[in-house]
Amino acid sequence: MASNGTVGWVSSPTGRATNDILFENFLALFVCVWTVLHHNLQAKHEGFRTVFWRKFRWAVLAVTAPEMLTLFAVMQWNAANISVKEMHSINIESWTKVHAFYANAGGFVLETPDFPKFPINATSIHYLCSKKRIDPPTITKDSIWDRSKADFLAKGFAFAQAGWVILQICARAAQRLTITPLELFTAAFIIPSLATAYFWASKPQNVAEPTIIKVDWTIADLLISAGDVASEPYVDSPMDFVEKPVWDGWRRLPSLLHFGGLTKRPLERIPNDYSPPPPTGTEATIVWVVSVVHALIHVLGWWFPFATLAEAIIWRVSSLTLLIVMAVGGVVPVISTQPWFDFSFSMLWIWVREAEKQTFVRKQLFSTVVDIAYVLYIIARLFILVEIFLAFRAMPGDVYINPEWTWVWPHAE
Repeated sequence: MASNGTVGWVSSPTGRATNDILFENFLALFVCVWTVLHHNLQAKHEGFRTVFWRKFRWAVLAVTAPEMLTLFAVMQWNAANISVKEMHSINIESWTKVHAFYANAGGFVLETPDFPKFPINATSIHYLCSKKRIDPPTITKDSIWDRSKADFLAKGFAFAQAGWVILQICARAAQRLTITPLELFTAAFIIPSLATAYFWASKPQNVAEPTIIKVDWTIADLLISAGDVASEPYVDSPMDFVEKPVWDGWRRLPSLLHFGGLTKRPLERIPNDYSPPPPTGTEATIVWVVSVVHALIHVLGWWFPFATLAEAIIWRVSSLTLLIVMAVGGVVPVISTQPWFDFSFSMLWIWVREAEKQTFVRKQLFSTVVDIAYVLYIIARLFILVEIFLAFRAMPGDVYINPEWTWVWPHAE
């Protein structure tokens, strides 16, 4: 033990060791990421390496910016709900949220005589059904779930491990035992992950084989019959004239149109970040609240006895930066859902929305604010990620004391 009462690495004693803290929290992070990510269907030709690195990128996003994953989940959830209402409006009552999620993940592939096969989303399914171009898909909800590789046992274990971490933190807080920065980081991660799990609960996971919709009409015939709305060249697929309008002005950055193996047109898979339509005011508010709570948990480490004053200041400034960015900068996506909002800005430097009135203020005001917020967020995140490990070199001694559980269960011995 150091002269200031702190200790470094601690091996397994009668209490808990450093390894115990690392294992419990990394296990919670790993199983939550493993079970919460619901990827869209991969292209038929994609190999292990391509798919692995895509999943790795999304896993990194899930850990470093879990509230962003919640944003994609809530938008896809909204799209699924809209799809169910639209399909029911044309008397296709068998269509469920599971069908809609499956469609928007690339579960239905259109095969025509004159064009390469390509996936169509729920909006296109509705359009083609309403125009009597295809029959309503006959695949059942249960059949889709059979194709899904969702492991409900693993999800149950993930919830149990996350609950155990939260329970430990609450017990330590009640008994005034020090909580490590890593435990705060894990608790902060769990909150948006639970929200993401809720919104993706009806989305099939890791489906390998799509459902082929084979027709005898041609794409050329479809586009001619659609008229002027289908006259523009397509960006992703010939169904752009149906699918793109619901994006309400949002588009992917041109420099990213071919990123992640999206080299062919029409697209052979629907990217994971394709989440039409954009969030409504309610959904943006949900994500904003989740983001603020996520950032606020980091601020609870304000009084943690770091080894040096400089580290304490770094943690305080970084956690406060996260909170301000989420509390203030997070309002922009909320107000962007209002009809009067006509300003350019980007979402995650992936999706952009241009102002209709191209004045300097409308092009630069919110765009600059959001870009600065992203930069500050990334810097603050990096400092926090470094500090959660550096802190282990000098921890208060009570970090390694297990909480007494008799305060919860008075008769437990």
